[in-house]
Amino acid sequence: MNQMEKREAMRGACIAVIGGIFWGLAGVFGQYLFTYKGLNARWLVSVRLVLAGLLLLTTVLAKQKNDMWRIWKKKQDVFWLVLFAIFGMAGCQLTYYSAVEMSNAGTATVLQYTAPAIIMLYTALRAKKMPGILEIGALVLALFGTFVLATHGNIHSLAISREALIWGLTSAVMMAVYNLLPLKLMKEYGTFCVIGWGMLLGGVLMCLFTRPWHVIGTWDIQAVGAMAVVVVVGTVLSFSFYMEGVRIIGASRASLFASVEPVTATAATVLMMHATFTLSDFFGILCIMAAVLILSIRK
Repeated sequence: MNQMEKREAMRGACIAVIGGIFWGLAGVFGQYLFTYKGLNARWLVSVRLVLAGLLLLTTVLAKQKNDMWRIWKKKQDVFWLVLFAIFGMAGCQLTYYSAVEMSNAGTATVLQYTAPAIIMLYTALRAKKMPGILEIGALVLALFGTFVLATHGNIHSLAISREALIWGLTSAVMMAVYNLLPLKLMKEYGTFCVIGWGMLLGGVLMCLFTRPWHVIGTWDIQAVGAMAVVVVVGTVLSFSFYMEGVRIIGASRASLFASVEPVTATAATVLMMHATFTLSDFFGILCIMAAVLILSIRK
């Protein structure tokens, strides 16, 4: 690798890290809106998906022109797009922000990051192939880390609410669905096109139930700024930076660097929301992050 290639690889790594940081910040600013501005997860997610979907599709339209609509021409692709919008996009976002609302952004993000272990287990079962020693070790680390984070080592009590634990682990399952469901569509129509349509469609379907036109909470300059971070920084810019990192250094390396997201969410939760984490919390987080790193490096 010559000097120019090294600089390009470093640039790709930095861009992927920035994408992960932006994702981590989105959860913390969502928590700020829940705690101080009276919003709830259902309202926030429905509005976020619609606005972010429109922004992403605007960039797709600028690049792909009318080719953006091609995904709607095949009934089978429309079927998978609708499934992705409901279970992958809306399901992933709603369960994650519900976990944030019930606990905090750091805990919710770390619980969601047990998803790589779920994906690994699903892939092994589907291929009817036993996972390797590293994969089994990562799975054990993820399960043990979740146990420590949820109970602080005491099997008779929960350190976080039952609702937060259920929403957090469900968000991990939904994140696995979010990663696996649209793969064929993305290869055919492009990542931003599928993500954009998934967001918009998932948001519109949620709006039928949440009725976001009935505005809730307290809206001032701080609330508008926090919402802008959630929608623009935590969605459009995060995806843009991450996908540019994928283009430069590949998906495996980019996902490894983007795993800075739960670290960012945890640190920002402590600094901005003044949440307290015990040594048991940090040990559980460390175990889950070690599992993620093992699976990313292995991949």
